[in-house]
Amino acid sequence: MAPAQSLTQAQQYFQQGRQYHLGEDGRKVDLEKALRYYLQALRANPQLYEAHVNAGMAYYARKNYRRAKSHFSDAIKTARSRGDISPKAEAKISSDLGTCYFREGNLREAEKWFRGAVVLDPTLVEAHYNLINLLMSDERVEDARRQIVVAAEVAPSKRYGIFEGRLETQATYSDWNPFWLKFVVGAALAGGVLVALLRAVRGGSK
Repeated sequence: MAPAQSLTQAQQYFQQGRQYHLGEDGRKVDLEKALRYYLQALRANPQLYEAHVNAGMAYYARKNYRRAKSHFSDAIKTARSRGDISPKAEAKISSDLGTCYFREGNLREAEKWFRGAVVLDPTLVEAHYNLINLLMSDERVEDARRQIVVAAEVAPSKRYGIFEGRLETQATYSDWNPFWLKFVVGAALAGGVLVALLRAVRGGSK
């Protein structure tokens, strides 16, 4: 970062926000104050990439996914218009944006951003993990298996181990689930017929 005297007003606001966001320079962590400074920075310079990123992170921490998405999206647009933002940095924000959609239950949009993040930075463990988790949540077991193989090769991590038990459970479930469903449905139908017969008998005895 440049010396304080050469900072723009937007950058000064951003630094103040960062201090409250991360508890730097003796500041107590305060997301409200951090956001206030980030938004001031963005009013001074709407194209300040760093302020969009940190504002998105702060809103995400507050579970305000709508506003977090807005700032992450603006950060990505800014990154694509600047020559000094690396694909790795854009990949991280793309994964964060996907997480917002995932939290909202929009799996299709979340998957798009997770896959985009993996393309931008194949070594980003977080993006692979998020994509595998999404596939598991959507019960796409075989897709999840394939993604784990890819992730283990290009972005090795012990974090993927958490999915091994879940994969085994889901595989077992898929093996007996059709029979189980037939049994449950058959039992329900039989129960319904029995109830109907009892009612008919009771009605006829009056």
